[in-house]
Parts: sequence; structure tokens; C-alpha cells
Amino acid sequence: MKQFLSSKFFWLSVVMVAGLSVGLHLLPGYFFSAAGSPEQELERLFEKMGILKLPHATPPLEIQLNDLFGNAVRLSDFRGKIVFLNFWATWCPTCVVEMPSMEKLHQQFKDQNFAMIAVNLKESETQVKSFFEKLQLSFTALLDSSGEVASGLAVNALPTTLFLDKEGRIMGVALGPREWDNQESIALFEFLINRSAAPVAKNAGS
Repeated sequence: MKQFLSSKFFWLSVVMVAGLSVGLHLLPGYFFSAAGSPEQELERLFEKMGILKLPHATPPLEIQLNDLFGNAVRLSDFRGKIVFLNFWATWCPTCVVEMPSMEKLHQQFKDQNFAMIAVNLKESETQVKSFFEKLQLSFTALLDSSGEVASGLAVNALPTTLFLDKEGRIMGVALGPREWDNQESIALFEFLINRSAAPVAKNAGS
């Protein structure tokens, strides 16, 4: 059975980020490390891209879905890499708009500790394969045919992109499309790829 982070825990973290945004600006030292630290740099880079940074590390996320060739793919297969986890559909205009820039980002970092995964919601393998061929997309596509994974993560708007660290923990979330090949995005992923992974908390649950 597919396993994934509970939507209650995940979206509670997101709500905390949005609801405490004013407090974060007034009291940055309360939630983040000292000025000039890696955590503050990550906060700055996320902010430039309009990405919500979760205030606490989540347990490692695990899901299993089939790719376009019928192979079972697990998120744990990508441990040690920064994971760009995008939820989308071919009928979503803004999803289609951001796909070419996602491909450019993928091409730039595919040979480094980076993985781009696009999870399609409730469309057929034929539809998605045709779409990927038409746009000449080469990153990993997974099929959430039942919508169970997206539902479990409370993904109710497309596109939604989750950012996982090298241990598989969710660092942040982007709601809506972005220009993923712009200067700010490149700087963000260079930073994430080159940053040492923080240790997993001993009491982290699933």
C-alpha cells in the first residue's frame, strides 16, 4: 500500500508558515539560525521564488507509483538527491506553461544530486506519454491514476510543487506555476544541491 505523509501534519505546517509570516519578519532569529547561516540563506532563496518554507523538518516522505513504462518508482530511490516533486495534469493550462522551464532546469542539474519528478493526476499512460513526447520532456513522470497520493498530501490545486531534501523530507511548497529556469531558481537549486544534508531527527515518524 502506498505510504505518504499525513495531510493533517503537512498542511498544518504550511498553515503555520502562512499564518506566522509577519512574525517571521519581526523575529527572524526565533525560527531561524543566526544571520548569515545556511537556514537564513535558504529562507532568502525560497522567498525570492515565492516558496513557502516549512518551519519544521517533516518525516521522510515515501510514495510508490508507476512510471510511463510500467515500472514501480519509490521516492526512497532518490535518497541523496534534492527532489523537485510536481503535481500536474495536461488539462491544467498553468501546468503546461511551466513545463518547458522545468525541462530546462532538469537539463541543467540532471547529472548532479537532483531529481525532477512530475506526478500526473488521474490521466492515462497514453495521454501523459503523448504529452511528454509533444513537449520533448525527459524528466521522470509518475501516474497517480486514482488520485490517492495527491489526496493524501491534500494537493487540491495544480500545479503544486514540493521540495524534498536529500533525506526525503519536505522543505517547502510552491503553489502555482514558476519560471523554473530563471536566475533565482538556478541559484536556489545550486545552493540546495551543494548544501550538506541535516541529520534526520531520531523521533521522526512516518
